[in-house]
Amino acid sequence: EEAAKMLNPEQIQERVDAFVTACRANGYSVTPQRLALYRELVSTDQHPSPELLFERVRTQMPTLSLATVYKAVDTFRALGVVADVSPLHDRMRLDGNVEPHHHLVCLDCKQVIDLASDVLDDLEVPPAQAGGFEVFTHSVQFTGRCPSCASTH
Repeated sequence: EEAAKMLNPEQIQERVDAFVTACRANGYSVTPQRLALYRELVSTDQHPSPELLFERVRTQMPTLSLATVYKAVDTFRALGVVADVSPLHDRMRLDGNVEPHHHLVCLDCKQVIDLASDVLDDLEVPPAQAGGFEVFTHSVQFTGRCPSCASTH
């Protein structure tokens, strides 16, 4: 599992406040389960699976079910406060950071690392190659080996 970098409490609270606002604006209840799951998701720069979120939050909420986690993830998606990452892996991975950014993905340990890059942010599909496709957003994913896995090869 990737090493977590904790976000500062102000960043976490800003994201949680935006989540609560989005829920209320779109008619979703702000349940204790949704709030705990979302807070866990946005507290680090990790990209957990729903199962990992379940394991982490279940310590605080022993009655939490995996079905509730998946329903919450569906709500997070509907609100646009979570993004799916790493379609190369067999498990769904979630990203609480919905600001434009890119990823480095280790094919060995499955670590997903956020990558901020103005150069990648500015990439555009040449109109002649787009064939009329209207691009709204993009993210770039680089696959390879993280330093830890590369050192063992």
